[in-house]
Amino acid sequence: SHATKVDLATMLQVNTDKITVAHLAAGAGFRPLPVDEVAAVLATHGLTPGYVLFVGTLEPRKNVPGLLRAYRLASDRGVTEAPLVLVGGKGWLYQDVFEQTDRLGLREHVRFLHGVGDAALPALYNGAGVLVIPSFYEGFGLTALEAMACGTPVIAAQRASLPEVVGEAGLLVDPDDPHAMADAMARVLNDRVLHSAMRASGLAQAARFTWEQTARTTLAVYRAVLGSA
Repeated sequence: SHATKVDLATMLQVNTDKITVAHLAAGAGFRPLPVDEVAAVLATHGLTPGYVLFVGTLEPRKNVPGLLRAYRLASDRGVTEAPLVLVGGKGWLYQDVFEQTDRLGLREHVRFLHGVGDAALPALYNGAGVLVIPSFYEGFGLTALEAMACGTPVIAAQRASLPEVVGEAGLLVDPDDPHAMADAMARVLNDRVLHSAMRASGLAQAARFTWEQTARTTLAVYRAVLGSA
């Protein structure tokens, strides 16, 4: 919370004691699912478990081109033969993502899934070998919580709120360094012991964030403001 407060205080030019951070939480539907239930959803998209997953709008701050470069490096090293699955809609300046995919020769290795309903998203998290969040900036990073709540390991950019949300349960990387991102993918996808440990620690980390606590924190702020009015 302190890091988030400092960022907000700097942007808004106010003292940190005027800021209270109320974290978000993953919905109840984001949880480990039965293997057959996951397989049924993946089959509708022509997928099998173990892919590298990104969830979010295709826009510059999400740094998807950086993820594509990292995936190309990982693929060239033989880290994984599983596809990179990008789940999300088109934002602004999204065309660079498709151009980068072609420049890197990844057309046959990258899957773009648009219009995925909320009901299918937990299964897509469950089926992933790892979720990568390469963003230059995230206001919170809810996808990290959703993935961890499903038992999926997370690699996240060491920027903004992401280190606070992921904690020690995930691997943090420099989003400007595709080699570091590729190295992290190799560690998670090829080390079964690490993968299992990250699954357990991710579930525990996600459980720390609840909507009840969000509501209590928000209510406390209202009461404090009203009490001093």
